[in-house]
Amino acid sequence: MIEPNQTALIVKVTRADAEMPTGQVTVFYAIIAEDAESAVRLVKEAVKDDAEVELTEARLSQDTAQMISLTPGYARAL
Repeated sequence: MIEPNQTALIVKVTRADAEMPTGQVTVFYAIIAEDAESAVRLVKEAVKDDAEVELTEARLSQDTAQMISLTPGYARAL
């Protein structure tokens, strides 16, 4: 359940992928966490070790987070 004051943060993950025309793949994840540092840490734990993980300035509205059934503490690929 999403609390009224919680915000879904968007985290960008980039990693090398020789099969992609650009040589890399980028995926965005939505996550509800205690703070920005926790969000980045939780996503880092969920992706491959060689991935670059960074917080973006984008956020999801609470309505959108609820519509995609986002659960606090768990990252969801967008």
